[in-house]
Amino acid sequence: MKPYLHYFAALLLLFTLSPSLEAQMIHDARKIREMIDEDGMLMTTKSTQSELIKLLAYNLDRPLAKSASQADVLEAYEDNPFISPYLDLVMAEEDRGVEGDGQRALGGLAGAASGLGMPGSTFIMGLTDFLVNRTKQELTIAFFKDFQKKVEESEEMRYLFPTTSAVLLQIDKDIYRFNAFWEVLRESFLTDLNDLGYHLDDFVQNSSRIKSPMQRHMMSDFFKVGELLQEQTPPAQIVSYMAEDAYLHVLTPEDDSAAFVPVMQRNLKLLGLFSKALEQKDQSGYWVTPNEVVDLVRDTTFNDIFFGLLYQKGKDYQIDEEKTLGESLLDLRGDNLKMRSLVNNLKRFVDEGKNVQRIAKDIRARKNARRRAKGGATLDESQKELEFDDYYHFTQGVSNMLHEGYNFKKQLVGATTEQDSIVDRYLGIVGDLNTLGLNIRKKHYTSAVINTLVIIEKLLPQDDYACERKNLMKYGSFIATAVQAKSSKEVSQAISAFALPPGGSAIKKYSRFSVAINAYVGLSAGQEHLDGIGASSFYSLATPVGVSFNWGFKGAGSISILASAIDLGALTTFRFEGEGEDNVSELPELKMENVFAPGAYLIYGVPKYPLSIGVGAQLGPNLREVTNASLNIDKTSGWRWGAFIAVDIPIVSLYSSNKYYKKCCKSCNQ
Repeated sequence: MKPYLHYFAALLLLFTLSPSLEAQMIHDARKIREMIDEDGMLMTTKSTQSELIKLLAYNLDRPLAKSASQADVLEAYEDNPFISPYLDLVMAEEDRGVEGDGQRALGGLAGAASGLGMPGSTFIMGLTDFLVNRTKQELTIAFFKDFQKKVEESEEMRYLFPTTSAVLLQIDKDIYRFNAFWEVLRESFLTDLNDLGYHLDDFVQNSSRIKSPMQRHMMSDFFKVGELLQEQTPPAQIVSYMAEDAYLHVLTPEDDSAAFVPVMQRNLKLLGLFSKALEQKDQSGYWVTPNEVVDLVRDTTFNDIFFGLLYQKGKDYQIDEEKTLGESLLDLRGDNLKMRSLVNNLKRFVDEGKNVQRIAKDIRARKNARRRAKGGATLDESQKELEFDDYYHFTQGVSNMLHEGYNFKKQLVGATTEQDSIVDRYLGIVGDLNTLGLNIRKKHYTSAVINTLVIIEKLLPQDDYACERKNLMKYGSFIATAVQAKSSKEVSQAISAFALPPGGSAIKKYSRFSVAINAYVGLSAGQEHLDGIGASSFYSLATPVGVSFNWGFKGAGSISILASAIDLGALTTFRFEGEGEDNVSELPELKMENVFAPGAYLIYGVPKYPLSIGVGAQLGPNLREVTNASLNIDKTSGWRWGAFIAVDIPIVSLYSSNKYYKKCCKSCNQ
């Protein structure tokens, strides 16, 4: 006997209900075992699914067993680590929408209802629960299928979320069983988010979308700045690296179609020259005090000597295509107003440097204090936040200083060009990378995804990237939201928030002709004519259920005629609002006549989506509203005619030619 069978039998033996039920458990386990094939798959058919639900219900705690619906039974076993994988397979097989011998949940539900002696209210509410759950399941599975498709198509997704992409592609056609793979998916989400900065580097260096050597060299320099900051390299050395040793300085104008590389090279070299001129004497990697710079204004002789030395060192530095630094300094000489303005720029530069130095000193002091603390001190969450913020302000200060070359040039030349603005925008990526790192450290993953998008948008033409940006924003944000979910309920909420309907019940579209018991859950509006009262407008949540006759046109969608028998709209609204989930037995008695609503609709099934648009007429149901306390039943007879937009939920496939579906099933994610 396989190991999972031991767990299965052990689970049932551990339940303690009553002496009679305890004695029954081993036999129930044996019966359920006979429904499982050697591959661990539950072989539920029309005849066995009802029996399965009964066996599971008998082994619940006694209060639930007396009034349980199929949805209640399956929900009770949802967190059961031994049995839930098998039930996932049952529900997944139903969600696939393939034709079979009628092993749909409705049949099992009816059998379970009669077997447990349920009243009409319980049966109808059970059917409503099934439709509500199936609506969410259809959208969820469609979302994951579309997620899988986008991973296959999107270079950005594969580079930025490689572990997630590998897992999704490995799951392949079993994506409808995403529940069984959820923990693996969640771990892959977390891995990719924590390494998002490294993955962004991989994307820039290897993606076919980044074709410019200039952009790759530039981003290599920016990532190098990040490494230097992590290694606590003194900021003056980082400025020196960008001014002298960066990869950017090996690029030629031929490598740059935008013609701004020479501008960036000149701006950085100018920044490096001023930075070295203002460094502290001890070569600590910081700069002189702001007061020493102010002395350049107070002491004209000091001013002449300083700028004279600067002139001598950099007189041949080309600031732009027309002027050298020497020529620009000569133009400023004698113009006290312009010279004072340049000194103010120098002071602002060293002010930022002094602020960076202070933050670095505070960080070191706190680390030393923890090191000296008796037994060592562990950081609490608030202290970690403070440390992250300090590190961010330190690195952001250094990033801001890289922009000063732009300001120095503007002061010396008096104007800047369009290329200067491009340089300044690209240098902003250093700050974006710094913010990305902070958000990852703080586990603000959604913000980290947005930072990544901002960086990519600066590298790629916006018009060429619009579609990819939408997909990356949608699925990246879903990954960031889902990974922080702390319970199955939060996971479900995360999926629901992003599971817009991008796929679903494709069998209608890919079958030349099919017949099914069908439900449509959505919004309806139109006119209602009540006997003795007259016509009035209405809008509501509608859930017509009946037999649909469907003609498929592959990628063009489908056309259906629905002969509806009942409408569960009021009950569906009640369930979608989350009310009465544990109080079905306390509801007033419901009868089928309360939801009886015969009618007919002509329906168009939207391609690629489990959405349908219908027009038609039906007898209005007596049941208008459900609350925990009462049923609002209007026995006035009347007809409704109007339109609806709804999620398409096939319940039982009665017949399908399946010709197109068989041809396309391997690639069908539409």
